[in-house]
Amino acid sequence: MEGWIPTKRLKKVVEFSDKFCGNVEPIHRYLYLYFDKFLKVSITDGCAVADIFFSKEFFPFKKVYKISIQHLKGLLKGFDEKKSPVVRMLALDEGLKMDLENMSLNVKAENEEKPSFNLKNPILISKIQLKKFLNNLDFCSITSMEGDLVNIFTNDKKELWGWFHGYNMGVYTCFGKSEVTISRSIPYVTVRHIIKSLSLISDEEISLYLNESDILIKGKGMNINLCSSIDPVRIKVNFDKEFLEYQKINLKELKRILNKIYTSLPSNTRIYLIFGKESYILAEDKNTTITWKIDLKFKYKYLIEINPRKLRSVFSRINENVIIKLNNKKVLFQDNQNYLEIGIKEFSK
Repeated sequence: MEGWIPTKRLKKVVEFSDKFCGNVEPIHRYLYLYFDKFLKVSITDGCAVADIFFSKEFFPFKKVYKISIQHLKGLLKGFDEKKSPVVRMLALDEGLKMDLENMSLNVKAENEEKPSFNLKNPILISKIQLKKFLNNLDFCSITSMEGDLVNIFTNDKKELWGWFHGYNMGVYTCFGKSEVTISRSIPYVTVRHIIKSLSLISDEEISLYLNESDILIKGKGMNINLCSSIDPVRIKVNFDKEFLEYQKINLKELKRILNKIYTSLPSNTRIYLIFGKESYILAEDKNTTITWKIDLKFKYKYLIEINPRKLRSVFSRINENVIIKLNNKKVLFQDNQNYLEIGIKEFSK
């Protein structure tokens, strides 16, 4: 069957697929073209599966065509959609042919099975503004790395939270109200793929669903199923616990010092943040000790070992004006719905 698809739409689908599938596993860098009432695309990064509406202006066909994202990226690079607003596509039993100006892409038909998932009476978790969802997801995953799991859960107030703990830091963010109680863990790599790909779309709002054990994201013309594991550990969020002291501070000076550390010291340098009547950051690198004074004063003394690169990343995602709360075990930085908790190494009165 022959059909024509808008060049602009093809470019957007390829760009989205490129971000969604990532570069970690080359075996997943394919899009699967198929027909089910409309022309659709299915993609996966090995965990998340996206089912995307492509075009309604196409004749039905039965095959599934597996197309390399890299090939499409190369063919579309520098392609002028104003000169060629549509792309001719021919879907046959023996394969798929796509004509772009003076170029042709031929894909042999194989017995391919597209990435898929079942919708099993999904239950609404929450409706949320896309921009807020991406910002919150970015914040709660920024200290993670490949191999880590990012936690999505609800608290006793039925609020939906994101959380990760590592490098002596816990990052928390509140997405908003939740209709159900859940506790799920999603691979870090997939979380970053979701952030990068969904940043490309123009939807104002998305809906989150519980699809059996998985989390389902619904947008306009798009369903994304996130593989997840049920987290048996019930995470308790309590930022109203007793603190010895708290105050409003500005992070501008701390950010400036962390930027200097980032450019001047090795990543494995031991860095300490000391709060007290005199506050400063101390760095020890081989036979050298460097200190930066901070214009902050506290009643008691707190010694905190930090990962400067991770802390720098967190601070770059919150406002400069925050509330800081301290006790003998934790220091908490609070910015609206984002929270950073760091363990205290030593405490003295």
